[in-house]
Amino acid sequence: MAKVNFTAGRINGFQCEADKKQSFLWDTDAAGLGLRTTANGSKSYIFQAKRNGQAIRITIGSPASWNLTEARSEARRLKMIIDKGHDPRQVKADEQAKLRSDIAAADALKSAEQAEAIRQTASVSEAWTVYLAHHSKRWGKRHMTDHINLSQSGGETKKRGSGLTVRGVLFPLLQMRMVDVSAETLTAWQSKEAETRANNARQGFELFRAFWRWCASRQEYAQLVRLQDVENKDLRAEVPSRKSKRFDVLERAHMPSWFAAVRGLNNPVVSAYLQALLLTGARREEMAALRWKDVDFQWKSMWVKDKVAEEGRKLPLTPYLAGLLSSLPRRNKWVFSSPTSANGRLTEPRIPHNRALAVAGLNHVTLHGLRRTFASLAEWVEMPHGIVAQIMGHAPNATAEKHYINRPLELLAVWHGKYETWILEQAGIELLPAPAGLKVVKA
Repeated sequence: MAKVNFTAGRINGFQCEADKKQSFLWDTDAAGLGLRTTANGSKSYIFQAKRNGQAIRITIGSPASWNLTEARSEARRLKMIIDKGHDPRQVKADEQAKLRSDIAAADALKSAEQAEAIRQTASVSEAWTVYLAHHSKRWGKRHMTDHINLSQSGGETKKRGSGLTVRGVLFPLLQMRMVDVSAETLTAWQSKEAETRANNARQGFELFRAFWRWCASRQEYAQLVRLQDVENKDLRAEVPSRKSKRFDVLERAHMPSWFAAVRGLNNPVVSAYLQALLLTGARREEMAALRWKDVDFQWKSMWVKDKVAEEGRKLPLTPYLAGLLSSLPRRNKWVFSSPTSANGRLTEPRIPHNRALAVAGLNHVTLHGLRRTFASLAEWVEMPHGIVAQIMGHAPNATAEKHYINRPLELLAVWHGKYETWILEQAGIELLPAPAGLKVVKA
């Protein structure tokens, strides 16, 4: 092997021998340091030595990247490793493995720190917002409204009626960090809310429990929640029991006193509205949104909005109900109008109904209870369940109801008329003939 004292000039002038792929030049100053050049002119510093009788050759780098001093220093370092009985290649591999391990450990620590930071700052309200957005296309409007109302901050002007909205029972929980929600905090929350609004407290617990279960199933929240907290026995003991709805209904014997009190109200619009609910089984908003153009006195029918069917549903206009509607003032497009309401129609008939119940000496019955009353008392005239469901706007729950049975309005009118006649008989009301020649008044 040719050995010379490396200089910058000798390194730059060293060429590959003719008819060879590569040539070597060795340094006399640093043992094992060599310069390799190839036929295409590429040059690199190398280190070569023997370990356990076997030659080891390691590339140091290009002269363009390593100056001579650095190359000699690296060669001496590699020679020292061999003198200690180690293989420089293995030492390098071990160092790289350790470096990768250190980097991985640093990344893991950073990830853990980031996860802990998220854990310490993640709020219930942020997860709640994601939860509602996730289900926005899956839930019905009423179910979504329940979630929004029970989690609202309150203090805003009511859309219906006067005054401000009340803070929802879920609002205090939404102000907490997820890591702070525990069985103890939930128990205290439920106990406090149940003291003043038991039904809302129970509903709020049911909605929050479903939300917490959803969080536990999501990778981004699973480490932040303890699912057992919402199943805690002490917490469940504080949740008010669901009140039976079997008492939220009028009975046959209540008809004389209820009709007398409702007909005696000093507001004929409210009086007609309450009677219409009991006579049709319609939902309160369906009847409140009835327009004059939806009522056809000639063909004895009316269209009401329906939360199940987008196009609404057509109901028979029975004789007594037709008389009630025809006697109402036509102030605007709404059948049940109100000169004091912002939108021009009846918005809060609950208070006068409660007053009528008090006059009649009857227990509290909600406006929705009048809808239940229709379904309950319809059995007295043996009205078929399918007829009842179609008049009330219940979604069909059987294949035949969905796809095969199409009852004409005339058939509904037969049974609906029987029901109205029977109700009036129980109430002691004599049905007078409706005025002839009534026409639709369009707003």
